[in-house]
Amino acid sequence: MIQVKRLLQILIVLFSLVAISGCWNYVEVDDLSIVAGVAIDKNPADGKLLLTVELIDTKGGTKQTQAGYKTISLTGDTMFEIVRNMISMTGKKLFWSHAKVIIISEEVARSDGVIRFIDWYTRDTETRADVFIFVSKEKTAREILDLQSTMESITSFELAQMMRDEKYVSSAPTVEIWDFIDKLESRGKCAIAPLVYIHQNDTTSSERVNGTAVFSKDRMVGTLSEEESKYMLFAKNDIKGGVLPVNDETGIPTFSLEIISNETKIKPLLTNEGIQIQINTVTHTGLDEVMSSNGLSDFQSQKAIEQRAEEELEKNILKVIYKVQQEYRSDIFGFGEIIHEQLPKTWKEMDDTWENEFSKLKFTVQSKVMIDNSARTSRSIRIGD
Repeated sequence: MIQVKRLLQILIVLFSLVAISGCWNYVEVDDLSIVAGVAIDKNPADGKLLLTVELIDTKGGTKQTQAGYKTISLTGDTMFEIVRNMISMTGKKLFWSHAKVIIISEEVARSDGVIRFIDWYTRDTETRADVFIFVSKEKTAREILDLQSTMESITSFELAQMMRDEKYVSSAPTVEIWDFIDKLESRGKCAIAPLVYIHQNDTTSSERVNGTAVFSKDRMVGTLSEEESKYMLFAKNDIKGGVLPVNDETGIPTFSLEIISNETKIKPLLTNEGIQIQINTVTHTGLDEVMSSNGLSDFQSQKAIEQRAEEELEKNILKVIYKVQQEYRSDIFGFGEIIHEQLPKTWKEMDDTWENEFSKLKFTVQSKVMIDNSARTSRSIRIGD
């Protein structure tokens, strides 16, 4: 027993010496090139992989309080080959732990698929699983990273902040690479990614995110618009905020409802015609805009707005489901996974042919919209006579 105690004391001392001596793999910042973001394209000259990385200049940019940045590009046959060869361009090893975004060109996403480009990233011990993934609507993904932002800051960090704030807009899905890969590996669930493009405003340009890239397996097969993306998020129970525009009796957009919260419940049912998916949404909103001098004259008018909002929400959810179902045949909503969980015996019969079964599903949508408040005032601005 005494010998065991003495051995434990020796081990504790040794571990303490290691701990106070510093990190064994410590590397000076000046010896690293810190990667902020990555763009993946095809090199038009030879069809090889073209990798562009946005690097943080640790020596500072034009202002003392602001880090500088630069982009470098290199072609090669594999990601690992290019990353290693970039050392000869920078004179430093690339450090990936601060990378925020991966942007894939539409050409690569549609023709080659994405697995062979992101496999290396997920295997590397220095990379992070919470990096955001995008598909570029521009001709190349490199154009996004090369953009001289109006904010004069690091483009990759701006894009990451946009995705953190996307819940207030709901114009695109927020997708991190771990979630994207999870969808690729799942049966009954297909991957999606937000679309990024360059927005021109007079003499300035800035990156903008809206819309959705739809994947079947690891290849992009289509897109959804900004509006379609919002209702896709409703169907997936991923809506966090944003605005519901509501028309008046004549069909003119008149009211703006801010989405405070939403809950979507999905239930598959076996019917004589096959599986029917029941979708029920409950949305709490605030009335934030009334573009009419009539305003809300009484309680019934608020009920009328809620009813019109419910009808439009039901119509638009069904519309986007039908588009994805018929045009892309890609279950981005995860209905297959829900059937697997709730009707496991039925799922076994359609597992191998899910793409075809998904295109034949029937849907019903029932929405409940409640206006909980009308912001600071319950009446509209009225023009004096």
